[in-house]
Amino acid sequence: MRKIIACLGAVVLLGGCELDTEESLKQKLSARLYILETMHFTSKSSCTAAVFTLALGEFRKPYPLAETIDRALERIRAQKHVQFALEGLTPNEITETIMSRDLPNGLGLISAGIGPARDCMDQRISRGYHRVLLSPASQMVYMPEDNALLIVYPPEKLAFFLRGNV
Repeated sequence: MRKIIACLGAVVLLGGCELDTEESLKQKLSARLYILETMHFTSKSSCTAAVFTLALGEFRKPYPLAETIDRALERIRAQKHVQFALEGLTPNEITETIMSRDLPNGLGLISAGIGPARDCMDQRISRGYHRVLLSPASQMVYMPEDNALLIVYPPEKLAFFLRGNV
C-alpha cells in the first residue's frame, strides 16, 4: 500500500512540473533578443509557449545562420541551433522543404511548433502564431537539442518561443 501511495504521489508531483519558468526563459532569450514584456506564457510538463514584445524587432546576437537548406540540414543533423536566413521563405515553407528533404528531422522541427501551439496557447495567441508562420517577414530559429522553436516577427516586434517534450 505504501508503494502505491508513493507512486501516486510521484505521478502527481511530476505531472505538475513545468518545462520552463517565465523568468529563466526570459533571461536566456534576453542574451539574443531585446525583450520588453511577456504577452503570454504557459509551461506544462509537455510544452512551453511564450510570446514576448521586443524593443527592437531584430536579434541582439544572431544564432548561427544557414543561408541554404543544405547548411540548415547540416546543423539540424548535428543537433545544433540554426537561424534560417532563407530570403523570401516563410517558416511554414522552410519546414515543408526540410520535411521533403529529411523527413525524420523535418518531423522534429514541426513537432517543436505544433504540440506547444495546440496544448499551451489559447485561441487568440494561436491565431497570431499561425499568421506569423505564414509571413516571409518572420525569422525562425530551430533548437533541435532543446526541441524548441523561436520565431521573431519584426513588423510587430514580437517573439514566439515554443518547446515540446518529445
